[in-house]
Amino acid sequence: MPIHRRDFLKAALAVGGLSLCNAWAWGGQSEYAGRLVVIFLRGGLDGLFAFSPVADPRFAALRPTLARRVLDEGIALGRSGFAAHPVCAPLAELFHAGELAFAPCAGSIDISRSHFLAQDIFELGTGASKGASGFMSRAASELDGDQDTISFTSEVPLVFRGAVIPEVAQFGTSRYKLPSGRFLEALRQTHAGEPTGEALEQAISTEAAIAAALAEGGMERGADRGAAAAPAFARMARNMARVLRANPRFSLAFVDLGGVDTHANQQTLLERALTGLSEGIVAMRTELGDSEWRRTRVLVCSEFGRTVRENGTGGTDHGHGGLMLLAGGAVPGGRMLGSFNGLDDAHLNETRDLPVSLDWRDVLASSMKDCFAMDEAALNRIFPGRPGRPLQS
Repeated sequence: MPIHRRDFLKAALAVGGLSLCNAWAWGGQSEYAGRLVVIFLRGGLDGLFAFSPVADPRFAALRPTLARRVLDEGIALGRSGFAAHPVCAPLAELFHAGELAFAPCAGSIDISRSHFLAQDIFELGTGASKGASGFMSRAASELDGDQDTISFTSEVPLVFRGAVIPEVAQFGTSRYKLPSGRFLEALRQTHAGEPTGEALEQAISTEAAIAAALAEGGMERGADRGAAAAPAFARMARNMARVLRANPRFSLAFVDLGGVDTHANQQTLLERALTGLSEGIVAMRTELGDSEWRRTRVLVCSEFGRTVRENGTGGTDHGHGGLMLLAGGAVPGGRMLGSFNGLDDAHLNETRDLPVSLDWRDVLASSMKDCFAMDEAALNRIFPGRPGRPLQS
């Protein structure tokens, strides 16, 4: 009986992902249009921690603890008044190379502070919280079979529900729980002094930090909906990029990451998560190679941002506007998208959050237009009700 290519994909990835690149690849990359990769950070990323408005006179006072390191060691992002946190140095390099743009106040017009409702609104892409199809499935329908789709997730996510079902490639980076007790100590001794030992200690440390945040009322249980852990993204991204490079018909790709819901102990947790995210995006660039990177746009966003003021437990709470990143070899980078009017209460949403000055549907629509030459009618079918504003900086 012939094997379906989806089953072949799962089998190939189960043994490390690399066999797919040699055994199942289409030829001639030049015949394909662009590619859009959406990285969705489940949990509500504090974008002000990653890319900080260090030139704003209120920033240090609003974040007396969380602002310290970026004020001392941050990497200036041109003349934007923002600086990248030191762990985001790889992203700052892409910015200065003209291959990354950022929007500090992106998001949805919906003001929900519920992870699950806000995530559904993003994935549906209609502005509503319920619907029959996600925006990436509708986009695939508009391509009319000319391109293929892939989701690097544990199951088909809402964003891909609909008429076009993607290939699903699970790398399994987040679903294993480390052993404890004597078995864990035996593992430590076996791997002591080896690179695998360093990786093991890093995993133990990350799991302990996440457990501590949960115990202190930090991360909301289930907010990541089973997504892979952001600190592990660098390794995952390399395999993703190899699959995409070897299979250029995969033109719509989605991956979700968790571990950014930081009500407490934010500095420790986010530094790890942002390190994985930053190194992962650069790893994708390296593994894709110059020609595939030029046809690729990588969009990073979260369901909402966080409060401007830090709370009393070293974290931040659910907010409104948040950080969106757009990277790629042909992206007009080195600039800020949307507007930022400062941290005065008068310019904040409900005097506590960043507002939304750029609807993420407009960024997604613009990226799809650039990648696939879609017309306005098609983009309006994918994102009904989008504001349709230009991405001015």
